[in-house]
Amino acid sequence: MSFLKNILETVLPSRAFAFLSHTRRRIARARVKSRPVLTESAFTSIVTGELGLKSGDVVFVHSSIDQLNLNFHTSRILALLQNITGPQGTLLFPTYPPVDSYEFLRSGQVFDVRRSQSYTGVLTEIARRNPKALRSLHPTKSVCAIGLHARELVSAHQCSVNPYDRCSPYYKIMEYGGKAVGIGVSTENLAFVHCVEDALQSEFPVAVYHGRLFSARCINYSGEEEIVRTYAHDMNRVNHRTVRFMKRYISEDVCKDLTIQGMRFFRADSQRLFAAMRELARAGVTIYPKPRRSARVTGHVYFGPEKPSRNAQPDSH
Repeated sequence: MSFLKNILETVLPSRAFAFLSHTRRRIARARVKSRPVLTESAFTSIVTGELGLKSGDVVFVHSSIDQLNLNFHTSRILALLQNITGPQGTLLFPTYPPVDSYEFLRSGQVFDVRRSQSYTGVLTEIARRNPKALRSLHPTKSVCAIGLHARELVSAHQCSVNPYDRCSPYYKIMEYGGKAVGIGVSTENLAFVHCVEDALQSEFPVAVYHGRLFSARCINYSGEEEIVRTYAHDMNRVNHRTVRFMKRYISEDVCKDLTIQGMRFFRADSQRLFAAMRELARAGVTIYPKPRRSARVTGHVYFGPEKPSRNAQPDSH
């Protein structure tokens, strides 16, 4: 959709594009309002029932609250999720810049872990502003975490030359038997799928990154500048079809897209999904339509395919 939007913005007069965007938003709002109303009780029931969250869980949350017809304030969602996962649980949220990684890095903008806003949805900004939130020091794929394991999950992300490698919060949730859920979104928004690319590196069938290694200026929690080196996804190569992939290749008990009362959700088991996607990738099957060429060899340390051990369960997929 974003690719089509970029094309239309380029070819249409500015007034025509603005009118089209306004009309699309108006239709989308009307569609959401036509769905059944979600009360706090109904929302909690979905999260604990269909999404399977419970006390002590480590959960990566993807969201688009605009796609839910809530009868309570959006700010309550974070508290509801915290009540479910409890003091032993940890919640994580993606907190990205307003443009894609390559454009952000090429612009030379400075990322401030304390002040740079999240443009990955209103819930992620609410989480970022939470006094107990800790955020990873990564210029384009930062993650904020709240809960028992927050510090260890986000502390080393600045070491990730590939943003989804084993230093990243995306990969590390597997060490805690972590889950990923979607609230108002499908698995098209599931960032965890990129962990397989960064784990397999040159073995992965698709070249997903631009060749340039950026050195991004970042401000840490002490107010000091750090240089974080990272690659950026090539958006011309990563037009993925994740929902179709999950439905065709992944068992529903590992990852499942859900439509509940006309609204989209998903749930995923990080360990088992990683194991399944890793084996499929080695067979040439990925979330991308087809391999375009062999993946670029970056010369990084190869983070082997072994499944993390902490709280790990044997593969069942």
